[in-house]
Amino acid sequence: MLIVTKWKLSVQVGDLIRESAFPDDSSGLIVEVKDRRLRVPYAVLCSNGKIEWFPKKYIEGKCEIISASR
Repeated sequence: MLIVTKWKLSVQVGDLIRESAFPDDSSGLIVEVKDRRLRVPYAVLCSNGKIEWFPKKYIEGKCEIISASR
């Protein structure tokens, strides 16, 4: 029996992130994480100085953590 586990991206408040497909673009800072069962649980402080909410699918699937606040 072969058991395969998939690593799950664990994004936390204070993590610096960027979109994986565009690593030269600006980064964002996770400032709030609501219930991850919600469709849009992540608040990100963007380079334009505004806080914007992003879907879980985008943050966990298309972004990478540059610097973790562990």
